[in-house]
Amino acid sequence: MVSYGVLAVTMVVVVVTVQWFGCNFAEGYPEEDLVARLPGQPKVLFRQYAGYVDVDSETGRSLFYYFVEADTHPETKPLTLWLNGGPGCSSLGGGAFTELGPFYPTGDGRGLRINSMSWNKASNLLFVESPAGVGWSYSNTSSDYNTGDETTANDMLVFLLRWFSKFPELKARDFFLTGESYAGRCV
Repeated sequence: MVSYGVLAVTMVVVVVTVQWFGCNFAEGYPEEDLVARLPGQPKVLFRQYAGYVDVDSETGRSLFYYFVEADTHPETKPLTLWLNGGPGCSSLGGGAFTELGPFYPTGDGRGLRINSMSWNKASNLLFVESPAGVGWSYSNTSSDYNTGDETTANDMLVFLLRWFSKFPELKARDFFLTGESYAGRCV
């Protein structure tokens, strides 16, 4: 069982790494969101991307994503969207780094180890921090944090349309919507 302290450290490491290596969180080509390597990460052959997608430019609302290619033949594998429940639980801290993502934190929290049961053995994985206010997703308008399922669903639709414009090669793939707990109301 991973402690919440280790989980928090891992999440901070991901954000600092993405910012440190100069990934651009603006809309643009996927290479701008490419994560070269996470601190303490074992060597892998698949690519990872992280960044923001604006879902409402008027209020400044953006959702954060972490995308991991399948570990082999990503060009032929489906895409799986993972959402954690709550509402308000992080898809990165919960799903990506403690359940089905390619890495787990090491016991001392100073690195990462391979998750031998990762879903990226069968699929490309997309983790989204949703709704705004969860994880690194945010809004510049505080009233956006007091919305319900309809706004969350609309934001996810806008997110997916814009995210697929960044990754158009994935549009034609089989697409699986998955999650746990309260995410079942959205998927």
